[in-house]
Amino acid sequence: MTQSEFGKGLVYCLGLFLAHECKFERERHIMGEEQSKEVGVAFLWFNSARDHLLELEWQSAPKGLQGRLRKFQDKVLNWGRLFNTLNNPTDEDVFWACQEAKDMLRLIDKANGVSVVKGEWE
Repeated sequence: MTQSEFGKGLVYCLGLFLAHECKFERERHIMGEEQSKEVGVAFLWFNSARDHLLELEWQSAPKGLQGRLRKFQDKVLNWGRLFNTLNNPTDEDVFWACQEAKDMLRLIDKANGVSVVKGEWE
């Protein structure tokens, strides 16, 4: 079996990206919301979580999701770069990115014929 440094695929890469969500919440809890913003925890989080999207194969997604996945990938990869072309990412950007990944996972399941119900404690 061949290996990729940070993972390769579609669903697998989205899952690895989301695994970083707990780390962000823990850092915000430990530092407090204000200090977290001052330190730039959102940028640091994107910088570490973005690697899992390097080999995200958005082309393998259902046709209706490919453009959305590509935009998601571009935005997250950009937020995590040291010299990004977007503004510095915020906590709200992290929340958006995690929710977007979860939404896309549900839509991929739905496209594959899996009955999907959003969890109350997502």
